[in-house]
Amino acid sequence: MRFVVASVALFVVLGFPGCEEDGGKSKASFVDQADVICSEAEHEISQQPRPLDSSDPLQLAGFLERAVPVARKQNTELKKLERPAEQRAQINELITALEAEVDAAERMVAAAKRQDSRAIQQLLTESGFASAQSKRVADGLGLAVCGGGN
Repeated sequence: MRFVVASVALFVVLGFPGCEEDGGKSKASFVDQADVICSEAEHEISQQPRPLDSSDPLQLAGFLERAVPVARKQNTELKKLERPAEQRAQINELITALEAEVDAAERMVAAAKRQDSRAIQQLLTESGFASAQSKRVADGLGLAVCGGGN
């Protein structure tokens, strides 16, 4: 009987394993899951051959055509994660910024294929703003990988 009382007391003090006030998902759980997803995507993209000539739009287009689907898949998987109520707005902001980066990259493929260097530069600037926003939000959430993290 003493063991049962001690066990119940321990659960009350520490909380039931896996049970959080926000319906079972904590910020730490989201961060861990999100960083795994982003690490896998980052690894997959790092395995893609980089353009040998960074000023060659067609090489850029080839790289982005391989990288964009990986980034799009990452964002789809992030959207499926349960979001803790207290961080839901921040997480939504992060996903919106990550989507903006991917959207700019998709448009950059078309611009690169047209060899439109002016459009590429504009899209690089747009992507840079989205990247800065995703990094800021990711840092606030404590992410180590997604959005550039810490």
